[in-house]
Amino acid sequence: MVLKMTEFFALLKDNSFIGLGQAGHALIGGRPLGIRLLCFLLILALALTLIPVQAASAQTKASQTVTLNFVGDILLASRIQDLIDAEGPMAPWIGVKDLLQSADFTIGNLECAVGTTGSPMPDKQWTFRASPETLQGLKDAGVDVVSLANNHTLDFGVEGLLETIENVKNYGVIPIGAGPDEASARHPVILEKHGIRIALFATSMVIPVWEWAAEGDRPGLAVDYSMWNHNIVTGIETVRPHVDYIVVYLHWGEERTTEPEDWVLRMEKVLRDAGADIIIGSHPHVLRGLRFDGKSLTAFSLGNFIFTTRPDCPACQIGAILSITLSKTAIEEVVIHPTEIVWGKTFVMEDQAKLDALATLDLLSGPFDTDITSSGQVLERIFPDVLDHWARVNVNKLARLGIVTGFEDGRFLPDKPVTRAEFATTLARVIAGKLELDNTDVPLFGPDEFTLCAPGHWAYTYLTYLAGMSILPAHDPEWIPDEFCPRAEVCTLLWKAAVRHNAANDMDKNGNGGTGEDAEDGAVTTGITDRLWSQFRNELESLDPESQTAVMWCISESLLMGYDDGTLRLDNPVTRAEAATIIRRFMNRQNNVP
Repeated sequence: MVLKMTEFFALLKDNSFIGLGQAGHALIGGRPLGIRLLCFLLILALALTLIPVQAASAQTKASQTVTLNFVGDILLASRIQDLIDAEGPMAPWIGVKDLLQSADFTIGNLECAVGTTGSPMPDKQWTFRASPETLQGLKDAGVDVVSLANNHTLDFGVEGLLETIENVKNYGVIPIGAGPDEASARHPVILEKHGIRIALFATSMVIPVWEWAAEGDRPGLAVDYSMWNHNIVTGIETVRPHVDYIVVYLHWGEERTTEPEDWVLRMEKVLRDAGADIIIGSHPHVLRGLRFDGKSLTAFSLGNFIFTTRPDCPACQIGAILSITLSKTAIEEVVIHPTEIVWGKTFVMEDQAKLDALATLDLLSGPFDTDITSSGQVLERIFPDVLDHWARVNVNKLARLGIVTGFEDGRFLPDKPVTRAEFATTLARVIAGKLELDNTDVPLFGPDEFTLCAPGHWAYTYLTYLAGMSILPAHDPEWIPDEFCPRAEVCTLLWKAAVRHNAANDMDKNGNGGTGEDAEDGAVTTGITDRLWSQFRNELESLDPESQTAVMWCISESLLMGYDDGTLRLDNPVTRAEAATIIRRFMNRQNNVP
């Protein structure tokens, strides 16, 4: 049975569910608020368990990742309405539409009512309402989902809110965080692509009066607080087993301030502890810092995105597009693109303005152990000495998995040469698929059967593991584990590991694995061999035949790169940064990339 998400929402609004009819109404309708919410959550859990939800549509990509774009506050009323009336619905979006459309899904905060009905809230300083036609630009620019959980969508009362919801839907955009009753206001949107399922919640911590909160049958917004969070926490915990990621889009914080308040930080912890992977903030109207630990991400405020120009507040003109790439198991990449509003039109920042904005974001993110690079990459701060290093991404990826580690002072020392024992240990962890090896993982060598190092050496278990697979020799008086590892030897170890990997795969498929000589993996075609021999003959001639094959194979597989002067420098030791990069390339080749 397949149930479209829109049908699911409609059933929830009708207080019935999948053919239960009046029994469904009896189950939910007329019950106290707490019981009604519990019933809703039970129904949601059942739906997510039994029903393959039809996700929001997006164009298919070849790669098995999903890219999400998040933006901050979107105002289509006031002087933005005037701009649209004069130049058309796309006028505010023309400078950002290409970047927005490049993502699989784009999500923002629609901070106004959209329609023609309702009356402005008495005594409220700012009330915003845009005409429905303004939504055409939002849709055409690539926005897929908008949060309505904020302090302006009820500016024109319940009638205006309900019309806003319908208008947003009519333009093919998914509204979230508001509804004709509490259950629909709190339901998550499920986005899915390439088998990656993302649950998206929206809620507000900022409303002018409590009556704006949806409660029971009363229309309104999803509202939660740091000390009153049962509903959002229960919703997250209910959906968690059925999706790969949970995103919470929050309206929180004080306006025009850059440091998260204590109550904002408390709410962030509540949501992370409940299982939220990505938390996106809006309402301050200025950029705030980010917290990224490699596994979960908080953007405390993305600032104004489409908004009126305020010359008295230059920071209010600066926003951002936050691009997050997700695989099935990890946040693969986070990049932030600063934007600027110029008289109602938003543009992606470039040149020095971009660098200045990123530097400010980096400063704001520092207290949260997060670094923003000059290209906009958002990185967890694992090692302070790799922030601007060319190998930072590879080092951070492997460090996140525990495959590489730093020193006691917290540094990684990326340009320090790696020892033979260190490189062999890293390779062993990748091949074994585990960080710590024990006696059950390694062959039992007698006292004279393994002599590369003494049993008390810190790398003994890893070295015997590789020796047991004939990747390392059991005996070699010239192989000193604490000496630096030359580039040629790195190639030999990787080549032997690849040959062994292919032989194991052949055994799995055919029941009889090949030898290193017979294994297809690890071979280099004649044409490539001739070309590489001609190019690097002076350096290859001094190697034994096995090492020659290994080096040429590593070059042909793009595991080893030459220097700008056209040399390989095979006797040079590999640095810790180079080792991390080579290992990650090897993992990519073996389809074992984090």
